[in-house]
Amino acid sequence: MTGVDRLSMLLLTGSALFNALANTFMKHAFGNRHDLLDGGALRAVAGIVLNPWAVAGVGCFGVSFVFLSAALTRTDLSTAYPLMSGMVFLLILAVSTLLFHEQVNAWRLAGMAAILAGIWMIAARG
Repeated sequence: MTGVDRLSMLLLTGSALFNALANTFMKHAFGNRHDLLDGGALRAVAGIVLNPWAVAGVGCFGVSFVFLSAALTRTDLSTAYPLMSGMVFLLILAVSTLLFHEQVNAWRLAGMAAILAGIWMIAARG
């Protein structure tokens, strides 16, 4: 396999964007619900299938899958997945603070920096 060329990076970025969007839709759909599983698995599945935000989220996961699959035809998995995951990680950090007003303290930032440093070490230095 080859390294990460321009097209591979675009594909990984597309995968990351749709993955982050999918997670954002899921949080919007269910983030304030604490009773999703109270009625059992069948009722939970119905609640998910009938929620348009959840359906949009699942669709975005599918698009993310297509982009990642295409990237994996051009790039090693051990490089592609950490890069894509790191991008998702940063996007979700931004979304969670800006849209959902989640708090980010110094400990959380330090942990995120450590995780991103690890991803960089795996992807860049393999």
